[in-house]
Amino acid sequence: MFLISVEWLDEAKSRARFQLPGREEWRAEHIDALMKVLAQIREEISPAVAEDPPQLHEAPPLHDPRYRTALHEFSGGTLLSIRHPSLGWLPFLLPSQQRVRIVQSFEQQEATWSSVRPEKHGP
Repeated sequence: MFLISVEWLDEAKSRARFQLPGREEWRAEHIDALMKVLAQIREEISPAVAEDPPQLHEAPPLHDPRYRTALHEFSGGTLLSIRHPSLGWLPFLLPSQQRVRIVQSFEQQEATWSSVRPEKHGP
């Protein structure tokens, strides 16, 4: 959908120049396609995306995002898709051990919350 030429300006791929021919009209599917191309460029550029998440105050969290999960039929892991309002549905495949760790983390958080707020909460 896009003819984007990428020129890496150094061997470390820390800088890039790319050309995107102009468009007179942008629709949602054009933006989606452009974001995919830019994500591919970001994947190659250095420095890489940080392994550790930012501090909570550095990146405001999305409140109550929509999500969908399913058991991955071949690996036994979990397919998890989370809807970001501007990036769309972000798919993840969590190995079963990661799923166990997340469940344990949620259980610990729930226990902590229950001790702080003993009155009924949640659905």
